[in-house]
Amino acid sequence: MAHFIKKAASISSISLISRILGMIRDAIIAFIFGADTVSDAFFIAFRPFDLVRKMMSDGILSSSFIPLFAEQFAQNKKEQAAAMFLNALFFISIAGALMVGLGIYFAPFWVDLFAPGYGTGSYSHTLSCLLFRIMMPYMFIVFFVALSMSVLHASGNFHVPAATPVLLNLCIITAAVIFSNQFTPKIAVLAIGVTAGGIVQLAFQIPSLAKLGMFDFKTFVRVNPHVKKAFITLGPSMIGAAAFQINLLVAGLTASKLDPGAVSYLNYAERLVQFPLALVASPVATVLLPMLSAMAGARCLKPGQPSGGVPRFNFFDQTEETQDLRLLFDAGIRMVFFLIIPATVGIIALNRPIVLLLFGRGAFDLTAVDQTGQCLVFMILGVWAVAGTRLFVAFHYALSNIRRPFMAGVVSIGCNVLLCRFFVERMGVTGLSLSVSLSAVAGFILLAASRPFGIRGRGVLVCACRAVFMSVIMFFL
Repeated sequence: MAHFIKKAASISSISLISRILGMIRDAIIAFIFGADTVSDAFFIAFRPFDLVRKMMSDGILSSSFIPLFAEQFAQNKKEQAAAMFLNALFFISIAGALMVGLGIYFAPFWVDLFAPGYGTGSYSHTLSCLLFRIMMPYMFIVFFVALSMSVLHASGNFHVPAATPVLLNLCIITAAVIFSNQFTPKIAVLAIGVTAGGIVQLAFQIPSLAKLGMFDFKTFVRVNPHVKKAFITLGPSMIGAAAFQINLLVAGLTASKLDPGAVSYLNYAERLVQFPLALVASPVATVLLPMLSAMAGARCLKPGQPSGGVPRFNFFDQTEETQDLRLLFDAGIRMVFFLIIPATVGIIALNRPIVLLLFGRGAFDLTAVDQTGQCLVFMILGVWAVAGTRLFVAFHYALSNIRRPFMAGVVSIGCNVLLCRFFVERMGVTGLSLSVSLSAVAGFILLAASRPFGIRGRGVLVCACRAVFMSVIMFFL
């Protein structure tokens, strides 16, 4: 258990550096471009790339490939793991190249899809198309980076994947600060920084993959049954693991029909919501998925099999006996709730001062501060459900169970579509934030109610209630 906490804390410390740089990046963007038509165009163009990046690294590829990769590493079958990697890379390269070509050619169509409120031929529409085309090569890169992150996670290497977002943020910051006055329109420098950051991320991960022997081309086969199985589960995995990101995308689409700046308000609020998620929920889920997958693979756990001690295996630590799957998951979710609930209450209490401190300067005026702060309050209300969902999804996927997360994702997305239409007419852009939160809660309730493999929720509920009690005292103080 101490080994698990140590790895999660290590990832969290690296994520803290990345999130600090991310906040600096967003503060610089807010200072230079503010929250208006230009910034909305960038965030609209960047949203699909950001969505795919998060789904691939945190959702689709991780949940589909890590259980299979982890089983190979746990059994010391490195040649089979290399064959899986090369076969997956082969198909991902073909799909990525096709997506880049089609994306550049059909950019106006994609902008119409992601920003239905932008009229064809308008300045916002034309600018979004330009930025979308500049960033399109990043789509190919993000597939490769996500696959390599899955392999490194499965092998027990969490530090290199955790450090890659740092490089992306550094590239965007450098581009915005140094080269922003050398491009017309000025906002194009951000799109160039995104593409350059993707190239640097890819170059950073290749040596670690080579060290694992993943580029042993003698093992390449055209058809790999494990890769075939992983690709078959990609669609359901996307719905189950990335429902929150899809809901944010839906909210952004609706916001494009509102007044200029609405998309930016949602984006900056989301960045602040992602901060506690990245420091608490993501590290725990990242460590849980490969650990539980390897443990389940080692003992060939099947639904209905009695719980017991898990045999020793040398995947993460040769000298430490692994814990029971349920105990490990129970410890993870208690840790997340105990930390995420006070963070939620603290952000609610200090929403406007936080936004003012981070973004309230330059072109980011007080109106933008107030609107972003209100969006932040409603969006942060559901962050505990998002965190809990990530852990439950990791637990289900580790045991090759995708049905329950898929159903929870469908329910969450369906609720969000309906609630967005209901709340946007009554509350404007803040109503979109509230619909995202309520939808996350609906999906979490469905997952938690299933109580997979006899997980006891009483202890988790008691821990959460304690955190709520202390957080309420903190709120009033």
